[in-house]
Amino acid sequence: MKITLVGQATVLIEMDGLIILTDPWWGQFEFLRGVPIGLDPDTLSRVDIMAVTHNHVDHFCRPAIELARRLESTVVGSVKAARRAMKHGLDDVHRLTPGESVRVRGVTIHAVPADHPFAKDAIGLVIEGEKTVYFSGDTRYVTKLKEALSEFTIDIAMVQVACSYYPFIGKDGMDMEDAARLVHDLKPGMVVPVHFQVKGKTIGIETLREWEVDARLMVSKPGIPMEVA
Repeated sequence: MKITLVGQATVLIEMDGLIILTDPWWGQFEFLRGVPIGLDPDTLSRVDIMAVTHNHVDHFCRPAIELARRLESTVVGSVKAARRAMKHGLDDVHRLTPGESVRVRGVTIHAVPADHPFAKDAIGLVIEGEKTVYFSGDTRYVTKLKEALSEFTIDIAMVQVACSYYPFIGKDGMDMEDAARLVHDLKPGMVVPVHFQVKGKTIGIETLREWEVDARLMVSKPGIPMEVA
């Protein structure tokens, strides 16, 4: 199994003979990106599954839809993300809400709750294959998430570690402290931090490597594949 952080919440997961791309973002609103993208997804010759937690520009972009069309990828995503994919002519699309699951291309993908004040249909995803991978997308630390994930034994948790703070609303996701609490609850074998590379919310690699969490920590620079035993 290999994991490659492309940038922000876009991760290339290679497992079960599949190429899975999470929350794909490139080519639109690049001025928001705080760290150069580590891999040009337009050079990819294969993406079996695009896994999309919600329909925000840094999680699902128009170039990704075009790539999915060109490579005949299966799109699994939240209600609005799936609706947008179908609106643009994709037909191999699965829409999930929390508690729903779908079996695609030999792996099972479960939708779990996410609490995002600006995307009410946002979901987290648990991908079950040779490893069980939790991908948080954007979510605040909430009890219902902890409860929903308690039924899974998570091998790898890919968790948001940077967010914004708004008056009257508070955090719009998890920061490193909240993410550490969730990791403590989940007790995964490994944790991979994501969503820390937009302007104003960029966290340095060295800072992340010193993050104290109750799991084996895997941090690398964008574009560098990481082998997972």
